[in-house]
Amino acid sequence: MPIENLKSISNLSEYLDRVRFIRKKWQTKEVAWRGYPVTRKGEEEPLWFRGQPANVGLSPKIHRKEYRDADEPEIRQQFQSRALQLMQAKVPESDHKWDWYFLMQHYGAPTRLLDWTDNPLIGLFFAVNSEPNETNAAVWILDPYWLNNNLFEEVDGPLLPDWEETQKYLKTLEAAFMSRRQTRMSRPAALDPPHVDRRLAVQGSHFVIFGNSRDLAKIRQVEGRDCRLAKVLISEDSAEYIKEELADCGITHSFVFPDIEALGKELAVSWKIRTQAGPRARRVRKRSALLK
Repeated sequence: MPIENLKSISNLSEYLDRVRFIRKKWQTKEVAWRGYPVTRKGEEEPLWFRGQPANVGLSPKIHRKEYRDADEPEIRQQFQSRALQLMQAKVPESDHKWDWYFLMQHYGAPTRLLDWTDNPLIGLFFAVNSEPNETNAAVWILDPYWLNNNLFEEVDGPLLPDWEETQKYLKTLEAAFMSRRQTRMSRPAALDPPHVDRRLAVQGSHFVIFGNSRDLAKIRQVEGRDCRLAKVLISEDSAEYIKEELADCGITHSFVFPDIEALGKELAVSWKIRTQAGPRARRVRKRSALLK
């Protein structure tokens, strides 16, 4: 079937129910691989999650309209040369093109990568904290095995950076500068990165690497009856409540972004809310005491 649009949710419990529903449904649903029917293997094949505004597609940054004139090789060269003096973690070797590309994505540079996580709570965190906040949010759910099984005849599951199939998606810088097209691959593919940065490890990061297609939600395969791409909607009225529920589970800014900047942002937000809620909370406690 085409993309599965699941019922909107208003709290954490409903969200986890939707995740369990889609996981169970896809575990028992057969798909063809190498001409044979196969089923999911439960936790051996984890699902991926992506939280974002509900009204935008599944496009990597460099394929969005505001970057239509972006020169990817130039961006890569600038990032790699200027990031050296700023990095606190281990610096990748100059010829480790994928390590640099993963770092570019995680620190906001435009790439053909789209972030996913194998943690459903972190996916929900990004959904309710997505910009702009005036619109509904959504969590997309993807079976990466389904995506790659439809693309590669001899690949079972997400690609790894050093595989032959993966090299077709990203040229060396020298080759990229000499070519008009950065890749001849058409469809996007699921890709597992090494955790070259602490953020990638904490966030359970995975990526979809794009070829020339621009939106995962619009590729031909999502119209098939075996499509394993689903969308959970979250109303804007529920976002703040869900943020509080996630915080109760320890999913906060300083957890998802383990650095000083995120800690400061988390403290600012929590004390702003506490200050605003203070008078109201005191009134509620006073009324409750009078009713006893």
